[in-house]
Amino acid sequence: MFLIVGASIRALMESAVESGYPIMGIDFFGDLDTRRCGKTVGIVNDLGLAPTVKDLLQVARGLTCQGLVYASGPENHPEELTFWEERGLLYGNGVSALMQVRDPWQLRQALSEIGIAMPEFYRVEQWSSDEAGEKWLLKPLNRGGGHGIAELPQEKAAARALISSLGDPSRYIVQKYISGIPASVTFLADGRQAVVLGTSRQLTGIQGSQPFIYAGNIVPFDISFLPGLRTFEEDLIRISKHLASAFGLRGVNTLDFIVNSSGIWVLELNPRWSASVELIEKRRGERLFSHHIAACKAKGQNQFPSSGDNRKSVHKHGMQGFWGKSIVYAQSSFQVTADLDMQYLYGQGVRDIPPAGTRLESGQPICTVLSDAASDAACWQNLQVKSEWARQVFGDIKLSAAH
Repeated sequence: MFLIVGASIRALMESAVESGYPIMGIDFFGDLDTRRCGKTVGIVNDLGLAPTVKDLLQVARGLTCQGLVYASGPENHPEELTFWEERGLLYGNGVSALMQVRDPWQLRQALSEIGIAMPEFYRVEQWSSDEAGEKWLLKPLNRGGGHGIAELPQEKAAARALISSLGDPSRYIVQKYISGIPASVTFLADGRQAVVLGTSRQLTGIQGSQPFIYAGNIVPFDISFLPGLRTFEEDLIRISKHLASAFGLRGVNTLDFIVNSSGIWVLELNPRWSASVELIEKRRGERLFSHHIAACKAKGQNQFPSSGDNRKSVHKHGMQGFWGKSIVYAQSSFQVTADLDMQYLYGQGVRDIPPAGTRLESGQPICTVLSDAASDAACWQNLQVKSEWARQVFGDIKLSAAH
């Protein structure tokens, strides 16, 4: 049995189950459609624990398994994975690789070796308020999904006041804002080599607030309107291969970046199964869990799947298809009271379905919606319509009444 752990594990569990693996899952809340994949423990709803990675992995220690695979969360607390790595049970990047690749200074150094840039950044204490006239972001280290990122005020005193309010400044960097399109590339690595599996355009922001928070993806990233990026695909392949070799990366990894007329600006590397993978799986028409396991075990030549550019699904209307997902964030605080038909919702493309009785605060995710279409724009539009419908179904009535 493989043990699947992370803040939210539904998509990873689906990939594992449909690949034929016996599994058990542990995440924060244990959504209804996560539980349908197999035995699942939601540490908040089932055990009354805090939604923390430490509690998550402490529960996992009490279970016997043939291997542990992690989704989002544990990569930011690599020391907590030592228990499984020492026993040869960790199927993903190990503690040393995680500590290196999540260090922005080490990532910047590795990228500079192949001429790829990251947006300029400084330690908080090294940033000069003389730069305050430009747009700078206060960015927490070892957090994901855009959580905690804030724009520094352009007025010097206000910027310094915000920095002074930080509990521990060493856990933050100040990074220059780069305008462009947020995107990502997902690749599979075996410690030495890598193959690109697919790309995505990232969706960000919650109704104008928290503009940097992760809100979904559309796969693939459509660069047809950016004709100046002649070497875009070649650059992504080159970056993926270099990072796999430089850090000894294994399994599925996703690199986040900004793309503009100047090229690619790398933001961070998520060295684990990411949220965009299920969309890449749908577009490729294959599950990737078996490839992840094989790449983590590889000791020599690894048989990689074909690259993302060589496997393209065709939309039902005969055009190249786009797959998207959107995180539906609550616009009000409410409790899910209706005993909803999970099978119906799932068939409508709703995922990460909360059980009746779940209390949701404004700004918290309600669920995820999936959609496909013949173009990026049509896919995005479908996601907006589905998101509004889902809010009404689950009882987020404040927004619905406003319309």
